[in-house]
Formats: sequence, C-alpha cells, structure tokens
Amino acid sequence: MRIPWRRLAWVLAAVIPLAVIGGLIWGATRDLSRYQARLTEQIRKVTGRELAAKVPLAVKLGRYPAMVAEGVTLTNAAWGSRPELARVRKLTLFLDPVALLLGEIKIGRLVLEGADILVERNDIGDSNLDMLPPPDGSGPHPGENRSLRLRTNAAFPWIGVIELKDSVLTIAEGAGRPPVVLEVATATLKSSAPNQPLQVEGRFSAPQASPLTLTGTAGSFDGWMRGLPGNIDVQGALGEGKISIKGGVGVKGTNIQIVSEGPDVSVFGSYIHLPVPRGGPYALNAKAGTQRNGFKVEVTTLKVGSSELSGDALFRADRKGTPTITINADVSRLDVSELRAPAAPPSVAGSPTPAQPRIVPTMPFAASWLGRSAVSVTVRLGEVVGLGSKMQNGSVTLASNDTRFSFRAAATIGGGSAGFDLVYDPTGRIGQATLTASVNRVSLGELASVLGFDLGLRDAVGDIDLRLRGGGRTTRDALNSASGSIDIAVTKGLWPREPLANWPAETQRLLGVTDTGVPFNCIAGRFDVSGGVASLRRLVVDTPRSTMVGGGYVHLRTEGWEFILASEARDAQNAALASPLRLKGGSGRPTVGALEPNLAKLIIGAGVVPSLVSQVNQAARQTGVNPCAAVAPRVEGLRPGLRAQMPVPAVDLRQRAGRPAASAPQPSPRRTP
Repeated sequence: MRIPWRRLAWVLAAVIPLAVIGGLIWGATRDLSRYQARLTEQIRKVTGRELAAKVPLAVKLGRYPAMVAEGVTLTNAAWGSRPELARVRKLTLFLDPVALLLGEIKIGRLVLEGADILVERNDIGDSNLDMLPPPDGSGPHPGENRSLRLRTNAAFPWIGVIELKDSVLTIAEGAGRPPVVLEVATATLKSSAPNQPLQVEGRFSAPQASPLTLTGTAGSFDGWMRGLPGNIDVQGALGEGKISIKGGVGVKGTNIQIVSEGPDVSVFGSYIHLPVPRGGPYALNAKAGTQRNGFKVEVTTLKVGSSELSGDALFRADRKGTPTITINADVSRLDVSELRAPAAPPSVAGSPTPAQPRIVPTMPFAASWLGRSAVSVTVRLGEVVGLGSKMQNGSVTLASNDTRFSFRAAATIGGGSAGFDLVYDPTGRIGQATLTASVNRVSLGELASVLGFDLGLRDAVGDIDLRLRGGGRTTRDALNSASGSIDIAVTKGLWPREPLANWPAETQRLLGVTDTGVPFNCIAGRFDVSGGVASLRRLVVDTPRSTMVGGGYVHLRTEGWEFILASEARDAQNAALASPLRLKGGSGRPTVGALEPNLAKLIIGAGVVPSLVSQVNQAARQTGVNPCAAVAPRVEGLRPGLRAQMPVPAVDLRQRAGRPAASAPQPSPRRTP
C-alpha cells in the first residue's frame, strides 16, 4: 500500500497549529485556583512551610506560555529572625508546550525576579533550610481506600532550570558574626534531578564590591539543602582578575582550593569584611579544609606587587564550647609605597559633613565579647620598606580571652626601636586599661606614618616613654580618668610654618620664621597625667635664635591644650622681642597666640637671673646627651615663678558627658509676715 506522504504532511501542517492554539486557549481558560491550591499543599507536605502569593497565578500567553504570580512568600522556621525565608517580587513558571497539548500542566523553567532569600542558623546550629513535613506524614487513611498501606512521602516535582534575576541572598551564621550578603544580578541553575550535578552560571557581587562571575559545577541541589553541597569546580572572573574554586564539601569534611590573580587585591575586601588596601598585581593561592577539631584556612602564597606573605587561621571550639580563633602570618617583605588606602564608599547627597578627625579616636574596647570567644593573632614582619627608614624584625601579637585583652607590637625602625603594649583587664565594673610605649631614636616622620597622624616634625628624631593607666569601656573614658607620665625628647629638626601662622608677629621675628618653617635644636618635656589631664611642668625648646621654657596642660579627652612660654634671645639684637607668650588650641581648632609681657615680672624673680642659653650651651657639650632633656629638670630653679603661672583647665573637664552638673542651691523665697 502506497502511503500518501505529501497529503499527510499537509494535514499535519494544518492540525498542529490548530492544536497549539487550542491548547493555549484551553490553558488560558482553565481555573488555576485549584492547581495553585494543590501546589501550595504539595509544598506544605514536603517542607512544612506555607507558600502564599499576593497576586494569584495567571496564564500569560506568548511564544512561551507561562504562569505568573507576584508577591510570593515562603514562611521561615519558627525561630527565624523574620517571618519569611524567601520573598519574591515576581515568580514565572514556564509551561512545557508538549505536556500542555496532552492536557497536563508541567513546569519546564522557573524564573525568580527580585528574590530576597535569608539563610540563617540559631544558637544550637540548626539551619532554616532544614525542612521537614508536618507530623501527619504517614499512617492508614481509610478515605484513600488503602488502609493496609503506608502512606508514601510527598515529593515536589523537580524543575530542571531555575533562573534568578535582581535578587539578594543573605547568610547569617549567628550572633556575633556579620551576615554575608550576596547580590545576584543574574544566575542560571540547571540539573536533571535533585541529586545530580548542578550547573551554575551567574554574576554575583557583595554590596558595593567588584562583580564575581562564575561558571561550572557546584554540588547538587539536595546537597545544598542538607549543608553538604558535594564537589565544586567553578571558574570565572573577580573584578578584572581571574578566580578558580575547586574541591568538595561532603560527609568526610571540606577541602577547597582557591587560586586567583588580578590587578588589584582590594577586590577581596568587601567579600571578607576587612579593609584590604589597594595594590597589585596580586597572585593568591589558598586552601580551606576541616580538621579533627576545627576548620583551617591556609594562605600558601599571597604576592601583591613586591610584597609577599603566607599564613593560616584555625577556627575551633574548646572543651567549654567557646569559639577559638588562632591566626599566624609571616610577612617576609612588605612594601608600603605600593599599597594605598581602600577606596572610601561614595558619599550620599545631603549627608552631613564628617567630623574633624581626632588624634585619639573614640572607640570601644569591645569588652562585651571578652569571654565569648578566644582570639590569638601573631604576625611576623621580616622587612617593611616604603616608610623612608627601613623597618625590620617586627612583630605584632594580639591575645584575648575571658580574663584579659592584650596587644603588643615591636620593631626596629632605622637606627632605633619602638615598642607598644596595651593590656585591658575586664574585671570590675569598668575594667582597667594599661598602655606602655617606648620609642628610642626613631624618626618622628616614620612614627607618624605608622600611627596615622602627622605632627609635622618629619626630620626630627625622638625618644618617647609613655605609661598610662585608666578605667573605662572606651578610649575616651579610659583617657578621661588616666594617670601616669609621658616623657618626650626630640633632637634637631624643622617645625612647619602652618602651626605658627597665628603666633604673634614679634615671636615669629624672634624665631626667624621662614616659608619652610622654624629650625630647632632640641625639644624636651615631661607630662604628669592625672584624671585625664596631662600637665606639662618642665618644657624646654631651643632654636638657633632663642631658647624657651614653659608648660601648660593637654586634656586627653577633648584634645584641648594651653601653654605659656618664656623666651630668651640668643643675641642682644632680638632681646626686645623676647616676651612671655600664651598659646591655646586643640584638635580641630585653630591655634591662638598672644603676648603677655606682665608675666615676665612674675616668672623671673629679683636678683641675678640665670641665662637659659648658657645652660643649654653647657649641656650641649656632653656627648650623646639631649641638651633640652638635661636642662628640663632645672627649669623651676632657673625660673622660680613659672610653676605658679602654669595654666590649668578653667572648669572640671573631667565631668563625664551625660552626668548632670551640680547646680547651686536656689535661695528660698522670703516669707512676708
């Protein structure tokens, strides 16, 4: 029998379009409320969670027929921080045309737009992704006419392709840890079954961070839901660089290796929540894995320009369940000149002007987390260049536990050395902080670069001995009640012109101020600190044209200060310009200077007046001795009336903010007889 192929082709060409049109009309005219109820009930049986939508399902006809719902929410665990685990602005379920022709609604692709997904854990380690069916999951049901059978577990039909657009994924690992926020611009997840490899292709980023583009295999869907994704092998781009992540997360543990390279290492800052400086090119080789008692991250090599370091971090819990972090880093070479401060976030229009930066910032000691975790950090610095003078043999250690917090740093800088030691004891109502610092023959310019503020004495070399102790939970409170001493001795250098701009004209002529500033031979003084006020009783400043002695105070909390200086000219030509001077200023405030000639009679007693210049010249003959430091202890004998004229705070600045000041008693009204 001869088959009429041509006639059959014409029949099929006419029937198929009619069938497709009929299927679309059939799907569009169906009542989807019952299907939506079935879908909601199926999800409840599988996960134990409730699915709801503000706008019900509706069919959208087009090239690819789809069902659309808006304002979709999935409830969170009962202990969750918010009611919804997921909020979806728009959900689109693309229908399978072949199944639609057969009268069945089957989802071929799912698109989530504007999804806000929160993944979190509680204090005992439970995840809100752990979903269980409701308690009525099995047992005989006579109404189903199979009373002798066990009820089978409900299963949600698998969707092979899931797309995300303009979504946000937040992962919160518990109190005390900052949440990880991942913005998903676009992503596609493909898999033939929940337990099969999951193909991932997407563009991700942390807030205000460089985009991360990844492509490859990332475990399985069931694995991610159970917290054990499986094998991971993805590659892509991080900013303008490359990144590769390989390994696996399974029952036997975690073993992941990360290899990355690029032009700027600061791209990692937003992802690891640390202020990573800008610099490059960089090459990173790191790995992470679980051990018997913890989780270890090891940086095999990290090269940024000519700098190179390696290190590791171990995260574990001790026998008492206290989280313990141990970090070790070995920096063989660090070139500071190749590194720059991380880019500041863009300012918002109309935002207030930032406050004037303080020399001593107000920052908490974070005593609240003492005892909640134990931290130990050790950093070794072989060589640090780019600061002018080479820094060698540096070390930084930080230790924190339930009884104390300590931070120590030491290094050889140029031909001198510097050390820093901060210890905080949280016992008692407010705790006690002890600060000790020692600087021996170190350039003040290099020291200013390390500490982050500049006094302008970049060419001078100084010796500093600092010992302070105070109580409080913040630096402001500790300094407001601090007691101790500060000894300073500075050798030859140049004082910049800017701080001298508001000094009296006579004093500027006496000092010989030029466009570059004022040279000085030496500076020395001692601060006696009590109750947060540093009183300077013996100050000596020697310049090529005059010698000055004086004193005053510096308030460590407000950073306000006031000094008086009694000068003596080195030659008779400028003797008329030597007059006592009073200076006032502070952090963020201009310096104000004024001559007070009447103080001369109060500072200098009757009889023979010892020469300051001759005393300094005599001390300068001693080898290896700072002449100002040698003369400073004898200032009260050289100018006996100086101590009585020292300025002191006009009011009790040690009064803490928020404490009501004592008010004078009001006179009672007089009664009339």
